[in-house]
Amino acid sequence: MAKQIAQHQSGRSILVWDLPTRLFHWLLVAAVTFALLTGLFAPKWWVGRHIWAGYAIGALLIFRAVWTVYGSHYSQLRNFRYSPRQAIQHLRAMQSGHPPHFLGHNPAGAMMIFALIATLSLIVVTGVLVQGGSIKQGPFAGFVSFALGEDLRGLHQLLAFLLLGLIATHLAGVLAGSWLFKERLVSAMIDGKKPTASPEYSLLHAAGQPVAAILWLGGVGGAVAFALVALSHVPALGLPAMPADPVMTEECGACHHPFHPSLLPRASWAAMMADLGNHFGDDATLPPAKRDEIAAYLERYAAEAWDTNAARRFLAVSADQPLRITATPGWQRIHHRLDPALFGRPTMRAKSNCIGCHSDADTGRFDPQAISIP
Repeated sequence: MAKQIAQHQSGRSILVWDLPTRLFHWLLVAAVTFALLTGLFAPKWWVGRHIWAGYAIGALLIFRAVWTVYGSHYSQLRNFRYSPRQAIQHLRAMQSGHPPHFLGHNPAGAMMIFALIATLSLIVVTGVLVQGGSIKQGPFAGFVSFALGEDLRGLHQLLAFLLLGLIATHLAGVLAGSWLFKERLVSAMIDGKKPTASPEYSLLHAAGQPVAAILWLGGVGGAVAFALVALSHVPALGLPAMPADPVMTEECGACHHPFHPSLLPRASWAAMMADLGNHFGDDATLPPAKRDEIAAYLERYAAEAWDTNAARRFLAVSADQPLRITATPGWQRIHHRLDPALFGRPTMRAKSNCIGCHSDADTGRFDPQAISIP
């Protein structure tokens, strides 16, 4: 061991970043890049991929938390825990062109690492809550309302833009450090080696403890996974168990695919059922018993009974056409980017054919992942 240390001290480079730290870094880069691309630019039906990228980031952050304790010397938290004052002093030294050299993270770099990890952690937490409230999926679907989920969506997006700023600053710092110290900092995160002529690398620079890290990861990761799976089995908030109504299925389904009751408020359904003789230009008059049964069913499961994206948005109806789902401001806003010619295709036939694009239209969920535009 002493011979190996001597070789490190007299050689041109030493191993600074261990393999787990390097793998964490590049896997995090890949996951964050994919999450940003799918969150900011991809269509809505890619949200499932975006969510899995978020969970991958969360898992990587848990690993890094454990590895800050059981990793090798330069990966341990205690070896890059600087005060804000030290970070400011280091930035001033960089401005002067003569900053001190650190084999591991310098004070400014360490502050950036903390800022990135804190921001990513908040993004993951808000993302899971948005998933639960806005689209009624995941471990918190049973606890978060749609309104809260939408409020957190704004914070989630704001944090994403903050992350972009931090990434840009981080890259600028890497470029500045590479120029000032004439080091290839990017390649150091690939092979783990950095040049040094100092005796700084010593027996105090201990290797990592992978066995202990694996045991802790198994315990912490297992507990988190168990909790997430258990919470995912809690019924989603605001999604009542709605049995199918055979009369509505038979009578309404004779002319078109029956609409989910959550797509209009009670007042609109009541007005529609009260004037079936003038049902969008057709006579849809029903025997009183059947009409009353369908009307009661629609009143019970109208938009007011649901806390879903569609129900919340379709509560507001058109002033001119309060009975037409496709005339609601919510429907117009959601579908305004679609080519109008889409609704004339044989597979669609009309704007009102919800099942043509939404495979889960009968459930009232209208999940983004269930969208398939023909």
